[in-house]
Amino acid sequence: MITRRGYAAAAAVALTLTPVVTGCTGSAAVHPAGAGTPRSAVTPMPVIATATPSRPSDIVLPITPYLFTDAQSSQLVAAHVKLASACMRRYGFGYSVPAAPVAPEQLPVNESRYGVMTPDQARYGYHFMAVEMKRLRAGAAPIQDPPKVTPAMAAVLWGSSSGPVDGRSVPSGGCNGEATTELGGRNGRYGDPDIAESIQADSYDRSQSDPRVLKAFAAWSACMRADGYDYPSPNAATNDPRWSASAEPSAAEIATARADVACKRRTNLVGVWASVESAYQDAAIELNADSLRQARATMQRELRTAATLLGSSQ
Repeated sequence: MITRRGYAAAAAVALTLTPVVTGCTGSAAVHPAGAGTPRSAVTPMPVIATATPSRPSDIVLPITPYLFTDAQSSQLVAAHVKLASACMRRYGFGYSVPAAPVAPEQLPVNESRYGVMTPDQARYGYHFMAVEMKRLRAGAAPIQDPPKVTPAMAAVLWGSSSGPVDGRSVPSGGCNGEATTELGGRNGRYGDPDIAESIQADSYDRSQSDPRVLKAFAAWSACMRADGYDYPSPNAATNDPRWSASAEPSAAEIATARADVACKRRTNLVGVWASVESAYQDAAIELNADSLRQARATMQRELRTAATLLGSSQ
């Protein structure tokens, strides 16, 4: 799976504050999909119900409501920056982080979850995500250089000072930690709940060894062989080492990607794969219903706090 976390991640990098920002909300015990009897938890699900999506945005997995959107993540980052900057001013430091670039649009959440999926993507071979991100960056405001952090500033920012600064004691974790706490983060972090991220990763891993997906892989592989390509699975095609030899897609790469998409559509591979993965997620959501409800409530609280700090409504 190729992953992407859009401009929220770029914002976190620009902070120079984080690992705090892109952490997780809550740390409740997670019971992965079908724990105990994983196959019986999903076997009755008919896998032909979902047709091959024509666009990545058509794929909406069950865990989606328990994960922040890119826009929401950016809002959390902006609130965190505002709080940390205000804290630094209390200690006499003019610390200001540039606003993160905001693209006029975002990539669909599952743009590359099942590899190359559309003829449009295949035009760029398996480099399509790099091309898409470059396009979005071109439409965003330029990224400004982050502020310089002196050792004295870092001591307050991270809470590594050995004593008071300017007559004031430094909060635990520094201004970074104070901002996280005020925003509502737990365990020194905030953002996507651990439990939701775990379910999302677990369902993807389990789906790839599910007999129904393996059968779809075999059909896709046979289709590819008929076109002159020998790959056991879509991931093998995506990760062909030849593609990483160049920053630009070769003619062979583009031809392979186009055959990949055509075979996925002929075999309904993405429809089957997404259906099976959705079933694993549904099972996990049911098993972890209470923890997910708590995580969702925490997410909403963090967003309300961020909106209030930024003087905007959700």
